[in-house]
Amino acid sequence: MTRLTELAGSHWRDAWVIHRDAHVLVIDKPAAVASHPVDALELADVGLRLERWLGRRPSILHALDREASGVMVLALDSEASRGLAGQFERGVAKRHLVGVTARPRGLRHEVVAKVADRLIVRVDDHRNLRRVFAEGGAPIAGDRDNGGSPAARLMWHVEHLALAHPISKVPLPARAPMPASLQRWLDGSAASTELGARLTAAAELRYALVTREDTNAFRLLNGAGDEVPGVEVDVYGEHAVVSLSTDEAIALREAHFDAVYALGFQGVYAKLRPKQANTLVDTRRENVAPPSPVRGEPLGAPAFVRELGIEYAVRLGDGLSTGIFLDQRAARRWLHGAGAEKSVLNLFAYHGAFTVAAIAGGARRTVTVDASGVALERARENLEHHGVASGSAHAVVRADAASWLASCRERFDVVVLDPPSFSTTKHGTFRAERDYQALAALAVGVLAPQGALLASTNLRRMTPEAFRRMLAAAARDAGRDVAKLRSLPLPHDHPPAPGEPWHLKSELLTLGN
Repeated sequence: MTRLTELAGSHWRDAWVIHRDAHVLVIDKPAAVASHPVDALELADVGLRLERWLGRRPSILHALDREASGVMVLALDSEASRGLAGQFERGVAKRHLVGVTARPRGLRHEVVAKVADRLIVRVDDHRNLRRVFAEGGAPIAGDRDNGGSPAARLMWHVEHLALAHPISKVPLPARAPMPASLQRWLDGSAASTELGARLTAAAELRYALVTREDTNAFRLLNGAGDEVPGVEVDVYGEHAVVSLSTDEAIALREAHFDAVYALGFQGVYAKLRPKQANTLVDTRRENVAPPSPVRGEPLGAPAFVRELGIEYAVRLGDGLSTGIFLDQRAARRWLHGAGAEKSVLNLFAYHGAFTVAAIAGGARRTVTVDASGVALERARENLEHHGVASGSAHAVVRADAASWLASCRERFDVVVLDPPSFSTTKHGTFRAERDYQALAALAVGVLAPQGALLASTNLRRMTPEAFRRMLAAAARDAGRDVAKLRSLPLPHDHPPAPGEPWHLKSELLTLGN
């Protein structure tokens, strides 16, 4: 068994407790833990984690930005809840520590520390603190939405709450010192490069995924987004895949393999993805993607992993890809929930994971299309594992997606469109920047009234706003009216590098009548 649950914090850490008695709990909330309930698939909130730790759910009386850290005060009984609620209603003095690269205009503040152009300032409480700093010309470091400078996290920490104990009336010890992450940002120093320490920190951030019994496939470490450039670690049940993409990471590969194997995995596979300009790497070369594990025991092929209780086939030693794209969890979740009695077309289907999700959700008909015969063999394998033989109700078709769409006369309730950013077939090349809109127009054209297009792209140069505009334009090109266009949740186990955008854009376009 792996040690991931242990690394994820065993629900709560003693170091996060400032004060605890029979009535009140004062905590130093870690960054990236929500203060109120959120989507428990991706993120666990304070209440959920404390309920598992304490055996009961405390009363949460005030909010704290998910990305911020610092003091939170919670009630453990009804009397304390009433007393604390009354204080919050009358107003509670708060102090914050904020990392910025300029002094905020029009905002009373104290400079606590300064190194070069980086400052830690102390301010009293304000509503919409992010906006207040941005309007003062000093957006908080790490605040992507308001133009903050790149940082490993949002550099905002609640230092103190001036509260009296609701029972004894004495001042509560509600003060949390500046965390090490703010000091590192101020100094311009990096987090520990020791991979074991970074794996522990990453597991804590992924507590919600690590502790789910119905899910054992996810990304544990995402390169620079987890402060380890060039190193990615994916979990597939009792096995792991380590992907290395920089010269530095590849040079340290043996140490990286050892660190991941030490977590208790039965086996570790390697994928080496060197950046070679103007060169297409042969992904099946053994020195790039060894078919055998570099540590431990092999995983049979195919093997099956769980995501939200649904099993998907994977092959960990079969080239650079494994059979399932872990960053598409939210899209598969939506399709599973919305696909009952629907007809679903899955384009660029690869090994058919979206088709599996649709069938598990009760889809009455699916068509799985890909240009690769090998990919479709694996898709059939996936379907057969779920007791579905390829046939009239669930067809598997080898074809170029654009050509197949151009001749299609059937209408579908849902079309899944997740093409690679670049691909080559005998029908020509596909470049997302150039060709996605025309392809999306064809896909919208085969939708039934009120049908939905689930569209994704990994093209980093395309912003979410540009992608939405392109999909809306594709619907106009197809002569269809868009009733709704909304973004699907981001994969929080794939955090981007500081200052970089999220790599995945997934949109749900729904037609009118």
